[in-house]
Amino acid sequence: MTCSVQTFSRCRCVPMLSVMAPQIPTNTGRRLGERIHLDDVFIAWRVDEVLPGRLRDRPRPVEVGRLIDVSVSGASIVAPGAPELRPGRAVVIRLDDAEAVVRIRRISDFGDEDFRLFGVEFIDSDLVFRDWINGLLSARRPDEHGLGWDRAD
Repeated sequence: MTCSVQTFSRCRCVPMLSVMAPQIPTNTGRRLGERIHLDDVFIAWRVDEVLPGRLRDRPRPVEVGRLIDVSVSGASIVAPGAPELRPGRAVVIRLDDAEAVVRIRRISDFGDEDFRLFGVEFIDSDLVFRDWINGLLSARRPDEHGLGWDRAD
C-alpha cells in the first residue's frame, strides 16, 4: 500500500518509516581517529591559571599530568584532581614548548584519591603541538611505498 500526500499523516507506515530511517548520532563526544597509547609522556597541567588573592592574583603552581593516550581530537590524561575541575572546563596544557587548550569531557576515578583520569577534547593548540600529534599519527601509517597493495591478505 502506498501513501498519498493527503493520507500520509494517518497512514500506519509513518512509525515504520521513522524506525527504518538511519539514525545519525550527533554530538556523541567520541574521539575521532585512532587512539595511540603513550609511555611516560608528562605534561604541565593547568598552565596559566591564577590563584585569586586579596591584594593581587598569583600564578598557580604548575601541576604535572601524564598523557595516557592521544588521538587527533583528544586525549586521556591522569592528573591531580580538584573540585573546580568539572566537565566543560577548559584547561591549558604544555608539552615542552608546545601548548594546547583542552576541554574536560569526562572525569573518572583512577585508583588514587588525589588523581583523576580526565578525558579531554582539543579545543586549540599551537603548531608545535599539532605537529607532535601528527608525527605520532604518521608514524603509525604506512608510508607511500609500502601501502600494502602488493599483498593479497
